[in-house]
Amino acid sequence: MRNIVIVGGDKRQKYLKEYLAQKGFDVSSYGLFDWDDDTDKLKSELRENTLVVLPLPATRNDKTIIMPFSKREMTIDRLVSFLGKENIVFGGIIKGELLSRLRETDIPFADYYDSSFIEKNAVLTAFGTLKILLEHIDFALPLGKYAITGYGRVSRETVSLLKALSCDVTVFARNSSQREDAKIKGCKAFDIAELSSRAKNFDVIINTVPAHIISEDTIKNINKNTKIIELASAPYGLDFDLARKYGVDVIKAFGLPGKYTPKTAGEIIGKRIEEFLQREE
Repeated sequence: MRNIVIVGGDKRQKYLKEYLAQKGFDVSSYGLFDWDDDTDKLKSELRENTLVVLPLPATRNDKTIIMPFSKREMTIDRLVSFLGKENIVFGGIIKGELLSRLRETDIPFADYYDSSFIEKNAVLTAFGTLKILLEHIDFALPLGKYAITGYGRVSRETVSLLKALSCDVTVFARNSSQREDAKIKGCKAFDIAELSSRAKNFDVIINTVPAHIISEDTIKNINKNTKIIELASAPYGLDFDLARKYGVDVIKAFGLPGKYTPKTAGEIIGKRIEEFLQREE
């Protein structure tokens, strides 16, 4: 059986380590706590058959592995230099420099951020969005008017949750079939081009589109008490400096599963590891 070393990560990986240990795996970590960043110890644990588990995402700056609980940094180059062709890297969103270095060195890897994982993660993100809402609004949830931009997995799960709580939800999406689906689910729906003219009607705008679809005109039209919840990844749905200029409150809500449902999120990763190792056998 392969031993497992978790390198970096947030609360999800802490619960992941606990889950794997309970399942009987030989599991250790590096950079996951403020006391486990001994590089010599890491080298000794990286045996020929080691499965190296990276966070989700593995890196945000394309240079270092995400290790928020460690005082040290682990660069992609340094980590790869510790690995051999007998190891396997199991990470979330393996791309950019990390992907290039793994391919250059012929180190096997697998990305657990596939469609099945994304679907489960979207559900957890929706619950995290609900938590954000309850923390930042001063009115009863069903009495607000909510706009959601985009209609991908995260948007659909968030819509379902809000509609289940009797909320007034409007979806803005470019795709006409997506708008029709949103209407079937009890939402109002418009082309995203109409967001600017209708922005003043909402108490909360939830963005799920990683592109600047919330224009300056839209920001100008937003009521001063309206909150924008940004769920998308870079380059995000709007220019944050522009929003600040107009006094619009933007809540940057990134990595919600890791913040609000880390135990469930960690166990989902753990089950993916079990499935992967069973297929390998």
